[in-house]
This record gives sequence, structure tokens and C-alpha cells, in this order.
Amino acid sequence: MQRPLCVRCGDSIHPDTANRNADLCIPCTRGNQLSIEQRNENHRKQREEERVHLESPQYKYWSSLISRVYGDQGGFGSLQHGDRLYFLLNVLTGEVHNGGFDQFFSNSSGDRYAETVAALSEVGDQATLQLLLEAKAALFAQDEVPANRVARFDLMASSSKEHPRYESAWKTLDALDKRFYASSSNVDAALDRVVKTYNLYSDA
Repeated sequence: MQRPLCVRCGDSIHPDTANRNADLCIPCTRGNQLSIEQRNENHRKQREEERVHLESPQYKYWSSLISRVYGDQGGFGSLQHGDRLYFLLNVLTGEVHNGGFDQFFSNSSGDRYAETVAALSEVGDQATLQLLLEAKAALFAQDEVPANRVARFDLMASSSKEHPRYESAWKTLDALDKRFYASSSNVDAALDRVVKTYNLYSDA
């Protein structure tokens, strides 16, 4: 037996449901179902946004930068100064948005903590710099941040529940992450300044 279709969204529904709800599916009776046309339009917009993003100078530049850093083209040390600034700032914001400051220090991004501090200072993003320094203090207190990932993780207050500052560190990090998300436009503005100063997208 062919199942009837919802008269609003077009999804197939059980005959009993159709009879009870004037040929509407349950989501549509609750008013929270998009029509097929609306869903198709949303998908179309998403595909178009993705296409525009993949063709943007920003995406092409970042892809090239990633290839230079992690490919066989000399690595981070071979980058020009402007490229280094952009890479450090973009990695910081990406890591924090994905998993907070804890992720920044836990991953290889933390290897370049000192360079990231210098980059934020140079581009004048004092607000984000302050958040990063507070995150460092919550995780490492007065200790230096090791450039080695394993050594760094062993020192992090967030790495073990046995650490005496474990709870306080996570509480502080949670607050810092929220402050970062609320003010992430600071880093975006700094990245824009770096792009303009060093004309980074010209060859993208």
C-alpha cells in the first residue's frame, strides 16, 4: 500500500497519521517542518555558499599556506613574515573555536605559543593576547610553556583530575573560551590588517 504524502512538506506518512491530522505529518502539525521547496532552497543556498567559499581568495590563500607549512616546501620557517603572522593568528582562532584554549595548548599549535604571543602583540590585538596569557596562567601557572607537545601536556593542569588545579583550571578556561567567542571579531580584524599590510591574497 502506497503511503500518503504530507500536503505541506511532501514527506510520506502513515495512513492513520494522515487521517488524524488532515493529511499532515506530525512535524507539520507542530508547525516546525519545512516544505520540500523550502528545504531544497536551503540546500541550494548552502551549496552556493560553499562554492563561493572554495573559490574565494581567502580559501585559496589558506590552502596554499597549509601546503607550504605541512608539505615539502620548507615548512613554517620558510614563510615570509606576513604569512607567519596570518598562520599563527588563524591557527589560534581555529583551535579555540573548535575546542577552546585547552585544545590550542594540547595540539601542536601550542608548540608556537611564544610566537603566537608575539604575533598578537605585533598586530595590536591586546584583548585576545590577554585571554591567551590568562589561559596560559590557568594551565601552567608560573611555568614556561614547553615547545614539546608531550612535555607540555604533562604540565597542563587540565590534563589530569589528580592535578591540584584541575577544577579551577577548567572553570577558568570555560570563562576564557566564552570571552573569546564573544570577542572573536578582534582576531578577524587583526587578520584583515595583516592581509592588507602584506598584500597576502594577491597571488591566491
